[in-house]
Amino acid sequence: MEQLDTFGLPDTFPPHLMPQRGAQFVADCMRGMSKSALTRLARQRGFMPTWTKLDHVGVGVYGLSLTIDGCGVPLMVRMTTVPSASTPTVAPDRQPSLF
Repeated sequence: MEQLDTFGLPDTFPPHLMPQRGAQFVADCMRGMSKSALTRLARQRGFMPTWTKLDHVGVGVYGLSLTIDGCGVPLMVRMTTVPSASTPTVAPDRQPSLF
């Protein structure tokens, strides 16, 4: 099972262009969330998420494209793979702010 490790932005998208709602989305996501949970949260907020595997960047790295207030926001998401039996039972750490 893959779980959220960290978020990042590509060099082509400076942090000052991130809409406030996007920054809040990143802050609300917690380390250990599943890809489906991230997708569900983005859809609930109306962000129309799409995923692309970025093998050329590294293992477990995805592009998560969001549309926020008409602005395309390209997030880079690093997921880690953990065996199902070792799913954490404690609350995961919150994602540190990118901004």
